Amino acid sequence: MTPLILGIETSTLSCSVALFEGTELLHSAQALHEKYVHASELLPMIDLAFQKTKRNLNELDAVAVCAGPGSYTGLRIGVSTAKGICHARNIPLIAINSLEIQAYGCPLEVSSVVAIMDARRDEVYTQSFKRAGETWMPLDEIRAVILDDKQPLDVFFPEVSAEKACIIGDAAEKSERLLADRADHWTFVSDHPRAKCMMQPALEAFEAQRFEDVAYFTPRYLKEFVAGPPKDPLGLRKSQIA
Repeated sequence: MTPLILGIETSTLSCSVALFEGTELLHSAQALHEKYVHASELLPMIDLAFQKTKRNLNELDAVAVCAGPGSYTGLRIGVSTAKGICHARNIPLIAINSLEIQAYGCPLEVSSVVAIMDARRDEVYTQSFKRAGETWMPLDEIRAVILDDKQPLDVFFPEVSAEKACIIGDAAEKSERLLADRADHWTFVSDHPRAKCMMQPALEAFEAQRFEDVAYFTPRYLKEFVAGPPKDPLGLRKSQIA
């Protein structure tokens, strides 16, 4: 069976959707604004995806949605839309973290990627990945850190501090400004997570039947920010991150 999967990514100011069948990308679209307009953009983008591909919602086998971290507003809209479709069609829900999605958007031929997401001021979400064939394997947990130009590099990205790596995300420019003078072996790429980059991890999750409970699934949020490596593993909380 070659599954038809709808991808929804709304964790940042970028709102994007993609429709893929197996490893074939059928359609992708992105809307990027200065304010969150996901509530008015998302459903028309989904409708257009099916119109452009001449597919029907009844053919859909699963929905993949960004699970966070990211904007509370954006995640709430994306997840509620995905859950609504899954409930109506009685199909599985796949959740993929936003930093993993960002890693799959790396345009460079490198073996290591650090996905980095802006959390305002000098705070960022970050996770490191290593290439394994077509898959980006996580090297650590999602962390919340405060960038500091006085700290050594291995405080921020310990898994790749000495390696040639791509630092990608909407916080890449901020990171480059603070770290580039000590990190000429890193390439900084400013970008947002995109739904089309969900294809590989969504397909792997579908084949492994790693599905979420449609009724009870909620996006993941992070603990308080820490300067440097956290003392305890990443936890969950229900507080809203704007």
